[in-house]
Amino acid sequence: LVVGAPLESNGHQKTGDVYKCPVIHGNCTKLNLGRVTLSNVSERKDNMRLGLSLATNPKDNSFLACSPLWSHECGSSYYTTGMCSRVNSNFRFSKTVAPALQRCQTYMDIVIVLDGSNSIYPWVEVQHFLINILKKFYIGPGQIQVGVVQYGEDVVHEFHLNDYRSVKDVVEAASHIEQRGGTETRTAFGIEFARSEAFQKGGRKGAKKVMIVITDGESHDSPDLEKVIQQSERDNVTRYAVAVLGYYNRRGINPETFLNEIKYIASDPDDKHFFNVTDEAALKDIVDALGDRIFSLEGTNKNETSFGLEMSQTGFSSHVVEVR
Repeated sequence: LVVGAPLESNGHQKTGDVYKCPVIHGNCTKLNLGRVTLSNVSERKDNMRLGLSLATNPKDNSFLACSPLWSHECGSSYYTTGMCSRVNSNFRFSKTVAPALQRCQTYMDIVIVLDGSNSIYPWVEVQHFLINILKKFYIGPGQIQVGVVQYGEDVVHEFHLNDYRSVKDVVEAASHIEQRGGTETRTAFGIEFARSEAFQKGGRKGAKKVMIVITDGESHDSPDLEKVIQQSERDNVTRYAVAVLGYYNRRGINPETFLNEIKYIASDPDDKHFFNVTDEAALKDIVDALGDRIFSLEGTNKNETSFGLEMSQTGFSSHVVEVR
């Protein structure tokens, strides 16, 4: 006899579960199906009501046990799409069935390209900006991944896209990034490195590519920018560019040429992808606006439906249908 127990607990979570019980005598045994986890998804399993519906397949003696209130996290929302687990005749889990599960619209690979040349000062303000913007990202399985590169004369990976799986871990790593310095600002080199290297190291197929470039001066390799930007366009990399005017304002230099270069780096239209701040300390003032602009990308992928099966729930009832 197979018995559903939708209010059963597994550890600290009330996931529900399924028991197998001998019909004549003996004790029931929990199958621990509540521990089944979907990979690459930010799950919410508490109160998912596993075992609320069951269906057996007489042909192979397998059965289906469903959790109609299983949820997954996308951005600031939870979608209760439900899932079912297929169990074979030996009472072993064999397969997950989740037909209403859709990829999150926060499925993004974000690479932050930091200018770490000597003219950036003080570095702690850049670090605070980095930490604050990372705290706004929904970092986790099936959602956002973040990588950071720093450039000046050379370019280095501070960490790769798939190195960290939570906001806490990414922020901890960012808090230890030190300014590497350099007498040149090779922005074209930094962008090309991010495009050709950073998005390849841990990047995910189908994830929206986003690049955030933060710099405080005209690039020493500006003749290479045209080719680099064309290649980024070809790879569908959405670019946000931040011009830090501290160096120019401290020395009374006209920043017009610099601003035009940063606008060229940013994706079109400029009013959505370009930012400028008076100095390093003012970076904190654009954190909210930059985060909001990035998340406005949700649902803009032409190949995906922005609202489709999010309100569907699998498993309130279960039936095995014979296919002829």
